[in-house]
Amino acid sequence: MVKAVIIDDERNSRDIIALMLEKYCPFVEIAAMATDCADGIARIREHRPQLVFLDLEMPDGTGFDILAATQAELSFEAIFVTAFEKKFLQIIRLSEVELILKPVDKESLLQAVGTVVRRVEEKVVTRRYQVLMENFNSQQHHHWQVIIADKDNQEQVIFLGEIEFFESADDQAVFYLRDGRAVAAAGSFRYYLELFSGLRFYQLNNTQIVRLSAVARLSGDGARAVLQNGQTLDISERRKKELLTRLHGEH
Repeated sequence: MVKAVIIDDERNSRDIIALMLEKYCPFVEIAAMATDCADGIARIREHRPQLVFLDLEMPDGTGFDILAATQAELSFEAIFVTAFEKKFLQIIRLSEVELILKPVDKESLLQAVGTVVRRVEEKVVTRRYQVLMENFNSQQHHHWQVIIADKDNQEQVIFLGEIEFFESADDQAVFYLRDGRAVAAAGSFRYYLELFSGLRFYQLNNTQIVRLSAVARLSGDGARAVLQNGQTLDISERRKKELLTRLHGEH
């Protein structure tokens, strides 16, 4: 059995999660439920769960506050549950921490629970919660980190500012870093395209996305981006004008 605690200030949300777990995840035992951060921290310390469902925003704080107060002394997997799709979503996704949007549906719950239960059973050692908190506390996007897992589920933590560009390669994405390394990710190019949306990256063509500050200049005909390391990447015709605008904003 996997011991769980549910922390959410909305009674309806707590009840729905509890009912779904009882019906579809009988291997998850609900040890306690809490309505705010202070009570949640107390229940975590009392029951020492392996899994915690965390509401993102509560009257006395956030799910991040609960992690900050407990992760140094206790080890558990977390699933964030929130009605806010945009706020904090990116830093949660970058750290590969599970998140379910309200209203909670069966498919999302089963997928998230399945992922974290595998981690619990396999005793996976990871930096995801450390990365999550460091991203949360950083105001600079280029200081944010992303966890990239390969097809063998080996994880690497990479600062966004270390990524020169990434590209599609068959069914996965490959990241090219400032130190010359190439890191192949299990996730698809489209997944990372969506994940990096709103950050200082730009899609040059159908298969490549560049970090804007890695671009030194454009070629004379404007058809290629010349990177700081001298490498060149093709720019699709319809993206040239917007790229120039973005580069001017970057510099």
